Amino acid sequence: MESASIGADIHPDKPSAASGLDAAAAAVARAAQTVQRMVSPGGCAWHEAQTHESLTPFLIEEAAEFVDAIERELPAAEIRSELGDVLYQVLFHAAIAERDDEGYGLAEVADHLTDKLIARHPHVFGDRGYMSIEELHAEWERLKEDAAGEERGSRGVLDGIPAGMPTLARTAKIVERLKRAGLVNPGAGEGAPDDPLAAAIGPDEQRLAEVGIGDAMLTLVMRANSAGVDPDRALRLAADRLSARVMHDDAS
Repeated sequence: MESASIGADIHPDKPSAASGLDAAAAAVARAAQTVQRMVSPGGCAWHEAQTHESLTPFLIEEAAEFVDAIERELPAAEIRSELGDVLYQVLFHAAIAERDDEGYGLAEVADHLTDKLIARHPHVFGDRGYMSIEELHAEWERLKEDAAGEERGSRGVLDGIPAGMPTLARTAKIVERLKRAGLVNPGAGEGAPDDPLAAAIGPDEQRLAEVGIGDAMLTLVMRANSAGVDPDRALRLAADRLSARVMHDDAS
């Protein structure tokens, strides 16, 4: 009886009179209710069996497909569809958390996000006034570090960088963190071995642009394939060695 009642509510008419945020709120609520119904007992057997862990590959895949749609400049309708798939994963995880009594659901996720955004944008919601892009970046990092320090008690230079990030993105994040901390100087080649890409990139600074770097990385991937080396694993291990070395030096 309960399932029938829930099921009757998941196909309301699409909002027509509402506009702007009201329409968005109504649409998200409808989508959340739909997912909730599939996850709940008596819904979809596959959805009922899923956990946060089992869904992780899907979240990564959907995010990658959304990025791919943007970079390929696909039509807006296709980008909208891919973004909807990402939203579906968010709703799915929130529904699982609520179903399994983990102490939060979609409402708590949204409230926490709102509080965090307000706290990290005092120039918008507080009295800080105008801030330049450079000032915003510095303030954003400071506020994130303060919040992480409160939650964890302390924060290292590389804390908070997910191990599950795509390797290239994670490596770039590690290098950026170390640069901001003054531990490496990528422009001077500090913190890295002799540049193995010099021959591929060449001395011309113009070749250090996106296309040049991309071509050099592609060349390395091809060489890795020829040598039977997994380039993802090779780079991941190199990033781990860099992290371990810097953290060891920092603790000394």
